[in-house]
Amino acid sequence: MGHIWDHAFYSELKVDPSECKILLTDPPLNPVKNREQMIETMFEKYNFSGVFIQIQAVLSLYAQGLLTGLVIDSGDGVTHVVPVVDGYSYPHLTKRMNVAGRHITSYLVDLLSRRGYAMNKSADFETVREIKEKLCYISFQMEE
Repeated sequence: MGHIWDHAFYSELKVDPSECKILLTDPPLNPVKNREQMIETMFEKYNFSGVFIQIQAVLSLYAQGLLTGLVIDSGDGVTHVVPVVDGYSYPHLTKRMNVAGRHITSYLVDLLSRRGYAMNKSADFETVREIKEKLCYISFQMEE
């Protein structure tokens, strides 16, 4: 991970970490030990003057101007449902599901195959993923 941080800070951003503070996002249910290691690395290796770590779901609500809500964060491999109240997430109520974007892409490949499209599951997976990301959406009003 250090190589990625080095590249980001020195090659891409071209910053002196000792003159900056950093905000790191954290997935829900990430073990405390991982957070401690991130903080230790940011202070001891990079000498940041300040480090703040926040759960991604909380930051998603902040971006919408909200402090309270239920965040459904679905990535490629896992989905988290995170309740947030007054800017605080509740880990004991957070749920993790091992169903996410990759599974939806796989399902779309199956649907296209059933409709008669010649699909090679491994070769066409990336193409179908791009189709999904460009054309698929979630309806806000199911009846319409």
